[in-house]
Amino acid sequence: MALLVEPMIESMHDWHARQSAIGWDTSAQEHLPTRAEQNDVLLAVLSNASIGERAVLDLGCGSGLVAEIVLDELPDAHLVGVDFSDAMLERARERLERFGSRVTLVHHDLAAAPRIPLPQFEYAAAFSVQALHHLSDVEKCAAIDWATGTLSSRGVLVIVDRMKIPEALYGEWSILWRRLEQEPAPTYAEYLDELAVGGDRPSSLRDHLDWLEGAGLDASCLHLYADRAVLVGRKPLQS
Repeated sequence: MALLVEPMIESMHDWHARQSAIGWDTSAQEHLPTRAEQNDVLLAVLSNASIGERAVLDLGCGSGLVAEIVLDELPDAHLVGVDFSDAMLERARERLERFGSRVTLVHHDLAAAPRIPLPQFEYAAAFSVQALHHLSDVEKCAAIDWATGTLSSRGVLVIVDRMKIPEALYGEWSILWRRLEQEPAPTYAEYLDELAVGGDRPSSLRDHLDWLEGAGLDASCLHLYADRAVLVGRKPLQS
């Protein structure tokens, strides 16, 4: 397994500590009740993309939880995983060791996506799971533009992430929160405080679709539950 190292851009998150990486790795499923179903949607889209021996790009691969199931689903594909945390990449390296040369891990921050040094593969797909919401709107748009540029003709980009909840509709969103969590939702002020503490900056569903379409992709929302969405964009056939 290859590891490419680039200087890391500072972030407010403590994802660099090994204990933080281990904690997230062991409890990610508990944090997101919709994760399993939305991962199934992601796998279905990638399986439908006829990737074969081409490469897939994992933007914000973390500890390799999703990368592992993608590599199992696509037994001939190469996966390039990008993350800014040494601790997370170390966990990913351990988890993905069994895939050998089919995996390349790149140490870089998605906030500077256009400068990510990718190995030379034909990229049939790219995906990002619960990572882009840490970026500003400008950085998200730039990351989507850059990821689109890496894709071959008819390539797909899949985003699985949290969406911004407008205050005017917070009461309606709270109904689904209670169904998911079996407890009252926080107040809107508490919700904003939790975002700030976590360094989370979710954007609206409409903004995400605008960015995907602005990058030249045919885009749609495939799955949405409360504030968790699966978005897909496909690159047009190039002559």
